[in-house]
Amino acid sequence: TIVSTCLPTITSDLHADQVDYTWVAVAYQLAQTACQPLYGKVSDMVGRKKLLYFSVGLFAVGSLLCGFAQTISWLISARVVAGVGAGGIVSSVWVITSAIVEVESRAKWSQALSITWASSAIAGPLLGGGFSDSSVFMNIPICAVSWVIFFFSLRGVDLPSSSDTTIQTLLRKFDFVGLFLFMGGSCTLMTGLALAEIDGWKSPSTLVPVILGVVLFMVAYIHELRTERECIFPRAFFKNMILVLYSLVFIVAISFLHQVVFNTGTYYLSLYFQAATGASALLAGIKLLPYSLGSSLASIPSSMFVHGVQKKTGDTMGQNIIISCGLGLTTLGFGLIILLDQYSSIVCQVVFQLIAGIGIGFLFHCPHEVLTAAVGDKNLASVTSAFFLVRFTGASVGLSIAGAIYSGSVAGKLPDEYNGSHASIDYSLLHSLQPLSVRNEIVDLIARSIRNIWIFCTPAIGVAFLVSLS
Repeated sequence: TIVSTCLPTITSDLHADQVDYTWVAVAYQLAQTACQPLYGKVSDMVGRKKLLYFSVGLFAVGSLLCGFAQTISWLISARVVAGVGAGGIVSSVWVITSAIVEVESRAKWSQALSITWASSAIAGPLLGGGFSDSSVFMNIPICAVSWVIFFFSLRGVDLPSSSDTTIQTLLRKFDFVGLFLFMGGSCTLMTGLALAEIDGWKSPSTLVPVILGVVLFMVAYIHELRTERECIFPRAFFKNMILVLYSLVFIVAISFLHQVVFNTGTYYLSLYFQAATGASALLAGIKLLPYSLGSSLASIPSSMFVHGVQKKTGDTMGQNIIISCGLGLTTLGFGLIILLDQYSSIVCQVVFQLIAGIGIGFLFHCPHEVLTAAVGDKNLASVTSAFFLVRFTGASVGLSIAGAIYSGSVAGKLPDEYNGSHASIDYSLLHSLQPLSVRNEIVDLIARSIRNIWIFCTPAIGVAFLVSLS
């Protein structure tokens, strides 16, 4: 979330265009997504803690490279490195937490993750706005401190791994073909969606990667059914069709679409406040608080409710109720956000964001709990990797589609001085442009273009809501 408010300033300083703006975010999500098939199996084979330590170090290196970036290409490349590390951190933390906590207490302990996420989500937009005009390598000391804390706090914790794992064992057992197919499918699919905003949805440069990505996933499915090596994901996913359908409902239709909408809202609400309402990067972070604060803190009472219901029933009824309520509120919230323009009142901006944020907050943990309850603890790491593969894919797809919608909405409609092939709008100066007619024309166009994104988000999350009721 820290990037969402400072990204307009960064892209302006590096003379980037709208396509680059989207790629800074997509590159990070793409790297997180592509490596998820690897994390689960490597975690099983070499150990949870080793993967976590490596991921924190890699994220620090990527963050350092981002800080030194002098060109937009450099920044995007560094974001890929940071994204690979971040994906390992996220999945490792969830796997380790689930591994050391009793099943009946997982909902309660997910509150701790919610509080941690709440603190970072709230601070992110504010820090991003405050640091957008200065150079502060804040991720480096944070990574160093977290690495030390992880090392000492987990030193006495016994986590499962294959004790006989060696390089030779890894080469003999690991399913490298499946890894290549899943990672290749993720990369080509995400690349095709990102290229849609440059060349259009009907262009071969868009269609070929998208189709190839789908084909690679289908080939990966067939390969996982036949391979004698260690499957990338639990073999039950591929042989038990009831489990496959059950997983598709909760992972694809809910977690995927939830991430599509959440990530899109984080980036483009920030752009709305800076470009349409004239807020500074710092003020945009403050105005984004109802969304980030609502989504962060809402997960705490939802976890308490789930824990209480689970103690009484011993099943996932509480999670199912929270999932449906969250999707309903999110659909309502984004439907109301469609009404926002450059003239909307502060009350509308706050209330509409808050409704959407609370609904989104209900959905961070419950789908994962439902899925792990369905497959058991034996395949916990692989299941978590599958979960985050879908979740990060949703985040990447959301940003790619939103970027394509925005670029398509403004293409050829800006005044001549903003229509160059590498034109970028300095949002900090946008509301001081003269003459007034030009300023109003640009602001109105941007506000309407962002509204088109919300028109896409609302039915997308609405579909997930209907699925949850079925």
